[in-house]
Amino acid sequence: MKTKKLTAAVLAVAAALQCFAGCGKKDEIKVPETTAPSVGGSELSGEKFDAEAYYNKVLETVQKCEVGTEAPKLGTLGDVVTPAEDSAEANLGKYRVSSNGVKLYFNDEDFSKDLMLTLEQYFLSFPLADYTKYTSCVFPSFIDEMGIYLQKDYSYDFKTSFAKQCASLANVMQGDYKITRIRVEKPEAQEGVDGLAEYFKGMDEHFGKSYYEQVKGDSDYLIDATFYIMGEDSNGNENVIVNGYKIVFAEKDGRYYTFG
Repeated sequence: MKTKKLTAAVLAVAAALQCFAGCGKKDEIKVPETTAPSVGGSELSGEKFDAEAYYNKVLETVQKCEVGTEAPKLGTLGDVVTPAEDSAEANLGKYRVSSNGVKLYFNDEDFSKDLMLTLEQYFLSFPLADYTKYTSCVFPSFIDEMGIYLQKDYSYDFKTSFAKQCASLANVMQGDYKITRIRVEKPEAQEGVDGLAEYFKGMDEHFGKSYYEQVKGDSDYLIDATFYIMGEDSNGNENVIVNGYKIVFAEKDGRYYTFG
C-alpha cells in the first residue's frame, strides 16, 4: 500500500475528539454500544502493553482459524447523519453508522453500501485477530500468491503475515482496541499515471507475473480508493490508526474483495 499525507479534516477531528475526552464532553451522536474485542486482555493493554507477548497471543488466536471461503456477513447502515456545526466531528462531514457501531464516511455516488460494509468487515478482523473473517474479504488468488511469495522470501506463511499486521495495528493502539470510524475517498488522480497498475506493480514483481492482468481477467470491476481508520483504545481514547493508505477493491459476481 502507498500513503499520502493525513488530511486536515482527519487531523482536526482527532485533535478535537481528544480535547472533548479531556474536557469531559460527550459525543452528540448516539451510536450502538459495542464491546472492544479482547485478544491481549487488560493484562496486555494500555500501560501493561507488551508488544512481544501481545503478538504471541495474536498468533495463537490466528493459528486456530481456517480460511474464510464464504462471503462475509455484512451488517446494515443507518440513515445519513450530519454532525452539528459546533461538534468535534463537524470537520469530517456526514456519515452513516453501521449495525456494528462504526461510523462510515463515504460518497455513495463513488462507493456502494456493500463495498463499505465489506471494508468494515475487513478491518473488524484485525482487532479480533479473526483470520477467517479477514480471508473472507481478500481476493482468493492473492491469498495463494502471497502465501507462495512469503514462504519463498521470508519463510513464513500467510497466517503469520496476518498476525504481524494485527500486532502492528495493536502496537499503535497499545493493545486491545475497537474500530470507530472508516473514511473512504476517491484517490487523487496523477496525470499520466494508471493508479491501478501502480498499485499492483509491487505484486507483479513479487509474484513473478502480471498479476494485475490476471486480476482484471478474474474480476468484473476494479475500484481504487484512499482510506483512513480511527479506533478507540482500552482507555477509551480515540486515535487515528491508519491515514491516507491506498486500497483496491475487486468486484466479482456482486461480491467485493480487497488485496493485502
